Amino acid sequence: MKKLNGILALLLCLLFLVPALASCGKKTPDATTAEPTTAGGEQGSSTSSTTEATTSKWETIGNAVSAYAASDRTLRIQYDMYVSSENIPQNDKYIQGPDRIIDGGTSQIEEKVYNRNREAAELLGLTLEYSSWDDLGWGKQAGRINQLVGAVTADAPDLFIDMLYDLNVAMKTSGSFKDIRSIPGSFFNFEAEGWMTDWMESLSFTRDRAYILGGDYFLELFRAMGVLPFNIDLMDANAEKLAPAILPDGETLGQDEELTTYFFDLVDEGKWTWDVLGKLCAAMWVDTDGNGANSFEDTLGIVTDRYTGLPAALMVYSSGVQLTETYVIEDEADENNGKTWVKYKDDSTILGSVFDAVSGVFSGRGAFVTNYNPDSGKNLKEHYAKFASDTLLFAGPIVLGALEEESFQTMNSIWSVVPIPKIKAEQEYNTMIHNIADVGAINVNTSADKARALSAFLQFCNENSGDIREEFQQVVTKFKTTTYNQGTDRMLDIIYKHVISGREKALEDVAEGTSGKSSGSWMKGLEYTGTSADVASLYQSNLSSKQAKLDSILTKWYALPVTPSETPAE
Repeated sequence: MKKLNGILALLLCLLFLVPALASCGKKTPDATTAEPTTAGGEQGSSTSSTTEATTSKWETIGNAVSAYAASDRTLRIQYDMYVSSENIPQNDKYIQGPDRIIDGGTSQIEEKVYNRNREAAELLGLTLEYSSWDDLGWGKQAGRINQLVGAVTADAPDLFIDMLYDLNVAMKTSGSFKDIRSIPGSFFNFEAEGWMTDWMESLSFTRDRAYILGGDYFLELFRAMGVLPFNIDLMDANAEKLAPAILPDGETLGQDEELTTYFFDLVDEGKWTWDVLGKLCAAMWVDTDGNGANSFEDTLGIVTDRYTGLPAALMVYSSGVQLTETYVIEDEADENNGKTWVKYKDDSTILGSVFDAVSGVFSGRGAFVTNYNPDSGKNLKEHYAKFASDTLLFAGPIVLGALEEESFQTMNSIWSVVPIPKIKAEQEYNTMIHNIADVGAINVNTSADKARALSAFLQFCNENSGDIREEFQQVVTKFKTTTYNQGTDRMLDIIYKHVISGREKALEDVAEGTSGKSSGSWMKGLEYTGTSADVASLYQSNLSSKQAKLDSILTKWYALPVTPSETPAE
């Protein structure tokens, strides 16, 4: 049968010889768009044949990848191991994986990462080298990248991971990373449907570039989705007094019925708002220490950190805040004519609405705000421990990755996650990815050929990481929740479906002014002001200075390299 099929294929090729010869048989990479690659990696005249300048192994991923020099097939990947109190970066586990597999000593997810990377390297004929920076805080990373890239040294990393700090590095390093869209032969399909593509594109300040190498390979991106964990057992144990906030008017909970099932339905039906959360908190409150006021020692509905940083970002931007507008400059006299620009909106109406909704919860019973700074108050791990001890219904706005904390993983009670509440029932849920620093970026001095190889390697990893993502879900959301998997899956579907861009958060961070109440982050309005009118006043007082900062950022943004260099670093 195989011989017969081969004969038929040959006859068909002969029949359509002139127009279709190139499409018969095994398809080879189209090398006409790039000249052969020399031993030094430069493109230009060479005695090498076209076939020598391509790698047939890459055909399994795409059909137009030119190889770089056979003498230089090492990809150097540098990532950050810096672990903050938010417990977000764990790139050593999800990106590099272990150096070797040890029976009984390697977790399933690490083994999956190890196997995925090994298969990708073997397929593409690559050697991977990893190194990490474990001694740098966020503020020091940009300068270090600039130093390495600016030196144009041959041993500088080809790829940086988790080192971009909310795109601020784009401005600090004068363009130390490259536009993945411009790489010929790139395998990232930006036309594909799905939230990931939309999110990746929207991370560009102006939506005209996509510097982000997102996907399952960078599981950090997945881990950084904002959620609100809740204690299922605690909710069901207090069903009688919590039911009025969840059940329809006049409806009561039947015998042996569990309230959590109704809560999942309420969220699924789009009725999960800050107002409902406030009612649950008030019903949950038990004045354990007897002081007549909300205290950390009480049984509470929710505890969150001071209104800055992670919790405020999730509360504000998950509410769908759009503080900026995008437009195209249409003025021939303007040096930026034809370019997309970003402008802060003239008023802060939406910010005031968020403030009213959030502050309404925390000014009522059963909700408490503290600091996570160990020197000034309770820290995050103490919050998690309170949640695990069944004295806290909601753990406060956190990211999925935080659920890897030991206090969650070792607790006896069953727990799940829900989206962060909406302002109004008629609005859609929004799930912000907290920290868009958790991505990768190609060194601007990396040759075009090497950049294509990086693209191919990452694309393979993205397309073969589904089991890694599933393993992560099992660890962080289904551990101890076997009987509630259906509800948890429904909530995760909502969360994934309604992911919004971290763009507003990125703009906020890079355009942040000097420290203090009157400038800096809009999120500080939640902490320092008393009414939505005060938020509006804060917004107006900083509008001009923040716009000027944003304009300077955009000017530098457009000066960044668009196409990769055609020669490797000297």
